[in-house]
Amino acid sequence: MRTNPVSTILAAFLLAPLVAPVPAQAQETPPAVVASYEALADTILAVRRAEGALVRSLLDGHRHAAQALEDQGDWQGAAAQIALFGNEGDNAIGGVRKRLLEGGHHYNASGEEQGIYEPGYVVVTKEAKKSLLDLSRRMRTASSDADREKAWSEFTAIADELLKAR
Repeated sequence: MRTNPVSTILAAFLLAPLVAPVPAQAQETPPAVVASYEALADTILAVRRAEGALVRSLLDGHRHAAQALEDQGDWQGAAAQIALFGNEGDNAIGGVRKRLLEGGHHYNASGEEQGIYEPGYVVVTKEAKKSLLDLSRRMRTASSDADREKAWSEFTAIADELLKAR
């Protein structure tokens, strides 16, 4: 059985008051326990920031790959990269997202509850995903350079907005 290190650490912090010497008239949590819990909170929040940065980096890679393919006139390849951007990665990344969800981790839990994000998504909203997948389809099926360029322009506007630092 695999143990969750965060759960193990959290359990240790929660049990600390039970094993730590406590003065008979203590009416507060010992400062060392508070400091430990603060350190754990810092770690959890840092991991959350790192996840956001990692997903933005992944998306930035798809955006740059799409740009390189578009520059070469490979509209099909660019369309595929737009779809990967809209899906926040490929099936391998989807598998990681599924594992996180199964473990109870929801990066945008309140956004999911409000219908803004699909479960496990970090950056791409449902609305943006729908638009991006439509743009990918339009890019693949466009009958003229003008139509492809219009789809490309719309993609870059959405991608640039989503990739802004938050």
